[in-house]
Amino acid sequence: MIGLVALNGTGRLLADEIHAAWPETTRVHTAVVSACFGPTEALDYALGRDDLVVCLAPVAATVRLLIDGSHLRPGGPGLVSLDLNLRYAVPLTGRDSGADELAEELAALLGVRAVLASGPPPATAPPFAHLAGHASTSTRGPRGSAAAQALAEGRPVRLESDLAYPLPALPSSARPDAPADAPVLRVTDRTHPEEDVLLVHPRTLVVGVGAGGGATDSELMRLITDTLAEHGLARASIARLATVAGKADHPEVRWAAFCLGGVPVDEHPAAALAAVAVPNPSDLVGAAVGTASVAEAAALASAPGGELVATKRKSAAATVAIARAAVRGRLAVVGLGPGAHDLLVPRALAELRRASAVVGASGAVEAVAELLRPGTRRIATDDGAGAAVGAAVDLAADAAVDLAVDLAAHGHAVALVALGDGAALSVPPGPYDVHRVPGLPLHPLAPDVPAHPQGDPA
Repeated sequence: MIGLVALNGTGRLLADEIHAAWPETTRVHTAVVSACFGPTEALDYALGRDDLVVCLAPVAATVRLLIDGSHLRPGGPGLVSLDLNLRYAVPLTGRDSGADELAEELAALLGVRAVLASGPPPATAPPFAHLAGHASTSTRGPRGSAAAQALAEGRPVRLESDLAYPLPALPSSARPDAPADAPVLRVTDRTHPEEDVLLVHPRTLVVGVGAGGGATDSELMRLITDTLAEHGLARASIARLATVAGKADHPEVRWAAFCLGGVPVDEHPAAALAAVAVPNPSDLVGAAVGTASVAEAAALASAPGGELVATKRKSAAATVAIARAAVRGRLAVVGLGPGAHDLLVPRALAELRRASAVVGASGAVEAVAELLRPGTRRIATDDGAGAAVGAAVDLAADAAVDLAVDLAAHGHAVALVALGDGAALSVPPGPYDVHRVPGLPLHPLAPDVPAHPQGDPA
């Protein structure tokens, strides 16, 4: 997750703009002096819980906050200073922290200049900084470390996956057909403690929780930790907590959310939970709170179409159950406007960088090739021999839609692109979430038509 630290009202407006473009991977921390959460506390809070941090302030002001008490920890998050006049994005942490890549992403989004350290990137630059907010990584044993090193150096790594998940593009050297003796990268929400691999943990798990008035300090968090360990589930794959309405502010629930990196907490009305079929209902609980299940029902309610992977586990005053959300693909329908990069809307660029595959007619795919992440699949649906006309246009568009829909239905993150506003691209509903980003018209104004026709006031 990327933390956006706003120190004042102007910073909050800019933070909201960035969050609107990157809603899945950012959260805003706003300094509130009257609440004893001033600029220093806000920055320190973000550095303690986020994978990457953007401080919306000039470099001098950001450094002053660090001197005043915010602590950069060894191996901690990358930090970027973004000035409010939208001139510079300056990484303030080492090049192995992901800050350089974040500064470049901000430059692409906002048109600022990324001020990077001179010289080539280190051979061990992290290949996963762009996954912040979507997944976390961990290594198991020396071959896991070898896989991370191989990816950083562009050498082959064998890609294995326990489940499809719409991640952004992984490095191009990670391939299912890599040599059998290559180190392994596995996409999974399990811990696999017995394997010697590099793990990428997508956020697929929902933890349903219940906490009574007699819950002792950290009781709920210990129960969550024990349940994860018992079922071999990765803590880094927890996307959110879920509980019955009125319990999100329970001290134990708030503490668990904080310990898990500030994950959101969903609340569901008791009546809604009572309608969820669960394997372990309790009449006693039903009489007390109006639903025969809290933990199991809440986990399933926040994971539509999912399944329980850990049924209810109880302590003296807390309950926990874990569901895996049904994996849905992601399909962004993106209008590219006339094709010039400076005419792309910011959200279009964010979607292109979010995708693991880009599909469209060759002219549209070529127009954005330079903007894509390394490893992004580029799939052109015509022969590239020239601009298609007449019925060929419809055939190319239909082929692009069919390919994009098929990839998204299999759990991939896909950008379906077209020059112009993209309004002609129509996609059917399916097991994927659709995000439509209109572009400018292909010909917004004919060059021989004056802006003010004769007789109109200037």
